Amino acid sequence: MWFIGKKEGKVIENFKRHLKAVEKTLEKLEDMVNLYLDERCDEVDDVADEVISLETEADRIRRETETMMYSGAFLPNFRGDLLGLIESIDKIANKAEMVAKVLSFQRPLIPDDLKSDMRKQVRLSVDTYKALRSSVEEMFEDMEKASKLVEEVEKKEHEEDIHEWNMLKKLFKLDISRALKLEIKEIITAIGDLADLAEDASDRVEIIILKRRV
Repeated sequence: MWFIGKKEGKVIENFKRHLKAVEKTLEKLEDMVNLYLDERCDEVDDVADEVISLETEADRIRRETETMMYSGAFLPNFRGDLLGLIESIDKIANKAEMVAKVLSFQRPLIPDDLKSDMRKQVRLSVDTYKALRSSVEEMFEDMEKASKLVEEVEKKEHEEDIHEWNMLKKLFKLDISRALKLEIKEIITAIGDLADLAEDASDRVEIIILKRRV
C-alpha cells in the first residue's frame, strides 16, 4: 500500500480536487453542447467562457499538485508515475476547452439527424471520465476496486468509439456540403477524444496498480 505522510496526504487531496475540477469542466461542456443543439445560441458564448474558466482552474490545481510532488512527496519512482497521471488527466480538460472554442467560434449547423447522437456521444465521453475519476480515487484506497474501474473505463470508451464511428458513417451519407461534413467531423472527433484521453489516463492507473503489487 501507499506510504502516506503529511506531504503525501496533501498531494492525494489535491489529486481529488483536480479530478473534480476536470469533471466540472466536462459537465459544463455538456451543458454547452446541449444548449447549442437546442439553438440557444445567445447562451452558448457565456457557457463557453465558463468551460474556459473551469479548465484554467483545473490547470492551476495541476501545477500546485506538481509543485507539492517536486518538494518530495512519494518515493521518486512513484512520483514520476503520478506526475504523468495528473498531466494525462489535465489533457482531458484541455480538450474540453478546445471543443468549446470550436463550437463557439465556428458555429457549424448540426443537422437534426445528428443532434440526438451528439448528445449521446458527449454523455458517453463524460461517463468514461467519471469511471476514470473513480479509478484514480480508489487507486489510493483499494487496488482491487481501482483495477475493476479501469476495466469500466475501457468498456465505456469502447462504447463511445462504436457510437462515434456510427455517427461518422451517418454524417457522410447526409446530403450536405462536404465542407460542413468536415467541420462537423472535427467536432465529433474532438468529443470522442475526451473518452480516448480518459482511457489513456486509465492505462497509467493500471501501470501504477501493477507496480504497487510488485
